[in-house]
Amino acid sequence: MDDGKYLMNTKGLFENYGKDEMKALLWEMYKGWFLHNATEVDSDRMIDMLLFYDELKDLLGMVGCQAKDTISSNEVQQNSIPMSKNTSSLD
Repeated sequence: MDDGKYLMNTKGLFENYGKDEMKALLWEMYKGWFLHNATEVDSDRMIDMLLFYDELKDLLGMVGCQAKDTISSNEVQQNSIPMSKNTSSLD
């Protein structure tokens, strides 16, 4: 897997997952981490992870809005470009 290539194209992430689905999956990931580490991690680390989860959730929301705006803007631009017509020259 080419991680660099994937990171450059986040458009697929927002096309494949809706905003609510991404939040739900992120929450499932956090819960899995918490349940797996609950007996091994101190309370400060748990608080750090919860804060990280919250900030990442907010970031996904902001990036998702920008990605949708960009996708919508590109679609509008593509649809508004006039098609070239084969016309006879005016010579």
